[in-house]
Amino acid sequence: MPAARDTALVVRAARLYYEQGRSQTEVAAELGLSRSNVSRILSQAKERGIVEVTIHDPDGPPRRDEALEAALRATFSLAEVHVVSAPRTSAMEAVAREGAALISERAATVRSIGVSWGQTVQSVVARMETLRPRPTPTVLPLVGGHSALDQFDSGESVLRVLASRLGATPRTLYAPAVLESATAAETLRAESSIRTVLEAAAQVELAVVGIGSMGQHSSPHVLELMALSDEERAAFEAQGPVGDVCGRFIDAHGVPLGAPTDQRVLAVTFSELLRIPEVLGVAAGAEKARGVAGVLRSGVIRTLVVDVDLARDLLAGT
Repeated sequence: MPAARDTALVVRAARLYYEQGRSQTEVAAELGLSRSNVSRILSQAKERGIVEVTIHDPDGPPRRDEALEAALRATFSLAEVHVVSAPRTSAMEAVAREGAALISERAATVRSIGVSWGQTVQSVVARMETLRPRPTPTVLPLVGGHSALDQFDSGESVLRVLASRLGATPRTLYAPAVLESATAAETLRAESSIRTVLEAAAQVELAVVGIGSMGQHSSPHVLELMALSDEERAAFEAQGPVGDVCGRFIDAHGVPLGAPTDQRVLAVTFSELLRIPEVLGVAAGAEKARGVAGVLRSGVIRTLVVDVDLARDLLAGT
């Protein structure tokens, strides 16, 4: 075992090689040493902890922050939390990869999966690999459909893509998620073909939902589709909406809002969501913190997947 070199020499050699990108031959010339001596010095730099090598695999699993996960579990009484980041990828991509891995894991143990819509849910489903779980779980929509909210560029719905990844045939809800009047929503919900699908969706073992925040991503589109009058819009805003899940809005304290918006949605109800054994919520982006916090306070989310920046803002706002 060669004698340990002077620390200052080891650090200088390491800086030349790792920080300045010099070759070992160039480092040797700079320090007046042989190339073999430089090689041994660089090895000592690693052994003594002066240099640490970290490999970032862009295709590997996202990194998790256990401290943030523990803080979120305690703050919002969650059963399971995944706070993730990945090198050289966006927050959305990191959340999508982790969410896809979780669904793939759960698919082997649940008999039924319900799915909502939204940009994050779509990204999660897009990242899933094709599986063949046995038995194959039933796949159901938690909400009606809308081309602006739940379709890929190919025109396929999130529901159908998820089902195809699991080798399943989805139960389809041939009705829009959001309507312009409470009467129309009530009429459609009474139709047996719609009622039976929503009743089955309320009984799923796993629900995968996006978490919306007022003014961000899908939330403004949901309100536009409701075509609220000025008076109705004022009544809605007076309730202090901050977030939404499955098209149903919630205030900052986690209280679900009623009329005029709640009656215009064709989806599982908030109380039905609360009874589903596991609701997996996915969200990305610190700008969604206020809405996500409101939804988390409602108690509807059991398992959460978020990025590091969103996690920090959630805790900062409590």
